[in-house]
Amino acid sequence: MIARREFLKGIVYVGAIGLLPLNFHGPVLRPPGSGRDFLARCIRCGQCIEACPYDSIRALDITAGAFIHTPYIDPLRTPCYLCQQRGPDGKDRPISRYLRCGEACPTGAIKRIRNTKDVLAEVPEELKIGVSVLNRKICLAWQYDSCGECYYNCPLRDKALRDFPPNEVIVGATGIRPWVDPEHCIGCGMCNYVCPVKEYIARSVMDRSIKLTFFEERYAAMVRNLIGSAGPGVRLPAIRVVLRP
Repeated sequence: MIARREFLKGIVYVGAIGLLPLNFHGPVLRPPGSGRDFLARCIRCGQCIEACPYDSIRALDITAGAFIHTPYIDPLRTPCYLCQQRGPDGKDRPISRYLRCGEACPTGAIKRIRNTKDVLAEVPEELKIGVSVLNRKICLAWQYDSCGECYYNCPLRDKALRDFPPNEVIVGATGIRPWVDPEHCIGCGMCNYVCPVKEYIARSVMDRSIKLTFFEERYAAMVRNLIGSAGPGVRLPAIRVVLRP
């Protein structure tokens, strides 16, 4: 039996958490399979976090107020790899029969989703993480006929992310022109993660203390020009994951 004093302390603690302000900035992207009843079912056990093979799932801290300890994904830090692994031949293959977070969830807060590309591309909207949106004005592929990293790294390539928009004629286009199909995009954030149109890459042109990889360095000057011409307040990177309306 729990002591009365401990019980009252617990109530005060939970109540205090509920009154904390939500200081988390940006959309709170939940693991794939988190339906509309996610918050009602989630017991904050952390089993989905432990099960994730790529450490993509994290727990919100105390600054999240009432959402403390609930799982989320920050694609700029680590995207959701959809429990896929790329082999030496460049092809992605599932590492488990189901997405592991849903398989580990004991309450059904995260629904089980079969780990095949056809199923992942057709899951209901309520089970998707979010949807990617592309800003063509700051996209290297659209403005400089360069890049295409988002397309090549998309785990649902040619379904969620295509190399050219359908039914659209673009004069002079010789390379990839990424186009998001919202019907199939699950919002894993891989495109968000690999997109080189980021502020620190632009700043590296003038600030040599910023160390870049070879991949980042080859885009730096173009990124600086794009961000500079876009003006203040532009949302980065060029392709971002947002919550579905």
